[in-house]
Amino acid sequence: MIGIAVSAALEREDAIVREAARHGHRVVMRAATADDLVERLAARGPDAEPRIDLVLVVADALHASRRLVDACDERGLRLVALADDAAERARAETLGLETVAWADGFRAVEAAVTPGTGAASPPERPRGRVVVVWGPAGAPGRTTAAIALAAELAALGRRVALVDADTTSAAIAPALALLDESPGFAAAARLARAGSLTVDELDRIAQLVQTSGGVVRVLTGIGRPSRWPELGADRVAAVLARCRDWTDITVVDVAASLERDEEISSDLFAPRRHAATITALEGADEVVVVAGGDPVGVARLVRALPELRELAPQARLRVVVNKVRAGAMGVAPERAVRETLRRLGQITPEACWPFDGRAADAALLEGRVLLDVAGRSRLRRRVQELAVALLPDEPPRRAALRAAERPRRSWRAALR
Repeated sequence: MIGIAVSAALEREDAIVREAARHGHRVVMRAATADDLVERLAARGPDAEPRIDLVLVVADALHASRRLVDACDERGLRLVALADDAAERARAETLGLETVAWADGFRAVEAAVTPGTGAASPPERPRGRVVVVWGPAGAPGRTTAAIALAAELAALGRRVALVDADTTSAAIAPALALLDESPGFAAAARLARAGSLTVDELDRIAQLVQTSGGVVRVLTGIGRPSRWPELGADRVAAVLARCRDWTDITVVDVAASLERDEEISSDLFAPRRHAATITALEGADEVVVVAGGDPVGVARLVRALPELRELAPQARLRVVVNKVRAGAMGVAPERAVRETLRRLGQITPEACWPFDGRAADAALLEGRVLLDVAGRSRLRRRVQELAVALLPDEPPRRAALRAAERPRRSWRAALR
């Protein structure tokens, strides 16, 4: 068992305590700031029990200081900094601290203190995955699904990026009350073209959305559809490739059209109107297909799915029928949707999400994610189930329990 002293923001501190207990260790001391931790260490006798084997702090100005480094050196305590972005890594380097990334899991923290585990080089993070959220024309709820799914994946302990690659009607920024005057995805595309896109640059241009379950890193989309030439195929491919080194999962919201305009263009090297959508789908590991839960939405899905399969043969397709309601599909709407898709296209949907206008409206009203404003709604629960299914490397039951630990609010509270 490792005895740990911690200085971090309250939410991160609570997460460290939970993870330490789950791995059989104990947090002996908690401090709000680096100075507070120094004072607590000074008041503690050299033979005090339980002993402290590791001092774990967040590498920011509030929780990591030169005074703390000197205090740990005097007492022979191992000091490790949690650094998950460029600013934290830079501060840790300035103080000469060994770092681990919280996104690497608690095993990386254990490796930093356990003899013989190679603490100087935390385990290399495997390359992340790209999950594209696509749906046929209309308003099936692609953006709502992408935002909600990214939030749920972050609540399950993953480092998540949310990318708006919709060149027709980018909507993630207004849906989350973010500024999109300098679109993050377009900026990343420019850096990729210049060959200077790095993980640190992605940290710099991304906007952070803090949810009750974790942080989602957002690359906002272009504010005007006329800017679509900025998102060429090669640039989009380069950005998404770099995103695999940046986060565990990148959720990409794309436009509906799958049209290729090469056949009507004499210039084969000219920019393509829907290159961002097509390139994202071609490079996706998984595609979440969102269709409307009404006769028109079902018909559009049946017609578009063969073209999508041809475009992204390497990706696993997960069909989600959204906004399922009795008013559009009759009695037992979910069963009606499944039977219709099976009869018309031999399609078995991964999930059917209920129509919950009040929950979705509450999220839009506050510019927040569904997890925070409608945590007990049926729609949020269905999104959570899909997020768990996207994590094959973790048992669903344990992942669901971890997500359930996060605080939630109902949509009724949001509308008061």
